[in-house]
Amino acid sequence: MGSESWQVRVGAGSVGSGFLVTDRHVMTCAHVVAGAERAEVTFAQYPDLGSFTASVIVGGDWHGEVRGDVAVLELERPVNVTPARFAAVDAPYAHPLAKLTAYGFPQDYDEGILGEFRSASDQLIAGEWVQLESWTDHGQPLEEGFSGAAVVREDTGEVVGMVTAKHERGGGGRMLPSRVLVRHWPGAAGLVPVRDHSPEAVARLRDLVQGCVDDRAPEAVYRSVMGPLAPLPPVGAGFLSLWDVAWFLLTEVTPAPGTAPWADFAAHLADRTQDPAVRSALYQWAGDHRSGTAPQGPGNRPVPGDGGAKWSPILVEIERSGADHDAYLVSVYAIRGGRSQLVASNTLAKGRVREYVSERLDHAFRQIDRSGDELIAFALPRDWLGEPVDEWHTSAEDPTPLGCSHPVVVMDLGRRRQSRLQFMLDKAWQTLERSSGTAWHRVECGSAQDPTRLTVRLSKQATAVGYGAPPETDQARGLLLAGLNAAVPVMVWQRSICSGRHGGDATAERSCVGARFLDALQERLTSLSPADLPGYVRELRREAYEAEEPEPHWAAGLALVWEDPRWFPEANVYSQSPVS
Repeated sequence: MGSESWQVRVGAGSVGSGFLVTDRHVMTCAHVVAGAERAEVTFAQYPDLGSFTASVIVGGDWHGEVRGDVAVLELERPVNVTPARFAAVDAPYAHPLAKLTAYGFPQDYDEGILGEFRSASDQLIAGEWVQLESWTDHGQPLEEGFSGAAVVREDTGEVVGMVTAKHERGGGGRMLPSRVLVRHWPGAAGLVPVRDHSPEAVARLRDLVQGCVDDRAPEAVYRSVMGPLAPLPPVGAGFLSLWDVAWFLLTEVTPAPGTAPWADFAAHLADRTQDPAVRSALYQWAGDHRSGTAPQGPGNRPVPGDGGAKWSPILVEIERSGADHDAYLVSVYAIRGGRSQLVASNTLAKGRVREYVSERLDHAFRQIDRSGDELIAFALPRDWLGEPVDEWHTSAEDPTPLGCSHPVVVMDLGRRRQSRLQFMLDKAWQTLERSSGTAWHRVECGSAQDPTRLTVRLSKQATAVGYGAPPETDQARGLLLAGLNAAVPVMVWQRSICSGRHGGDATAERSCVGARFLDALQERLTSLSPADLPGYVRELRREAYEAEEPEPHWAAGLALVWEDPRWFPEANVYSQSPVS
């Protein structure tokens, strides 16, 4: 059947045109049915079908606004007529020059008449419409009765827009292209093809977004996702709704290689919805619609070769936010193919961070490469390095310590953002991979070493450092900083606090908590490759958790700073203001 089959005449006080888009829905202009609750619809090419009564479900309350002249009618019953077929949202209709047709019902043409037109340009005027001109000087002009007519590419029979107005001279008028129609009626989202996304995926996102409520303006949500230098939103009224933001990202934004702004948007909404089912579905949609493995580029690093486990990392970045003195920007990434994929990001009070991370880790697991071993890395502010993140609950339903369920390591966020130290870490791992085990440098409990001298000493050798005391004093924190500044890739300590005062008694010094820890460290871990340490430390944490001896297990409270930058993209792959 030709396009005439789905062209309809619409009567609701005034007369206009329209076109069938589903077996029960007709699109037309809002000014054709303005103020009406019902309209009469007839199929000009099928008089035997008779007339249909249709309810005005969109556009009946239109009052002559400059924008949004779109109405949708719902027929009283389905009709056995093939609906119109839309062209892809980015299909050309102006270049190369294409003949466009429209089927209208001007006065004295109850059966309708066909007009031929062309688009002067595909540029939107006032962010909404494009200009139509007569194909020939003597052809049928646009006039009353053409409002609501589908504009069709003659060569393909596909709809590219809808007539909304005629010009006083020249026989042309205005057309709302299909991408604008979907802005005003999200119900058409699954009908207009979008590059790289199936109709089902677009319709699913629409349904999920419409289930979200955000008290911020849509443009503020857009800026939170895309940053201050994002492409400009539609001119005029700006974004109409959260769905309008999603549609703009799907159809108007050209993403940088390896990025997926529509997925970031879905994850952003998921973080802010109160409905657990909608939140989970949005995370799932985001994970399913991210870019695949990206080519090597500025945001990527080559992954290590042989000599260690193949990790599938999840990165949790926690940094201070300018929003409040107790506010932290928490971002969860899945690392796949050497590139970060943002799973979730939000600004939170410190007391909410643990619960937030626990809930989002499950969504990150959906996106990592299942051929590797999971690795959860926390990139933390320096004053958080002693935070027992490995003892956080695995999930709300599972109180098992996270470090017993999965390999968990800690990284210094500040060091991750210093290119000089990242370069040094890369070099250190190249040396470590050639060694058969792990060489340990001991920093004894109560050590009075000068931190700067320790930095110089450690920077001359590729080694791991074991600390006999946690960074709870100024001296201990200075010695930990020495290891960070020397680009030491592996640093370990026990969170149990030792006084560090042994009165010069050699026996007491060797029996203190820190000394016993360092002895066990060298005994158990020296033969292991540094690349394997996260997995082995998980086994030690399990061993310590299950231990029933009167004295605490030597590995109880074991903290592991482990940073191999080759597994992690450079920091700040996604720009986002911590204040947002």
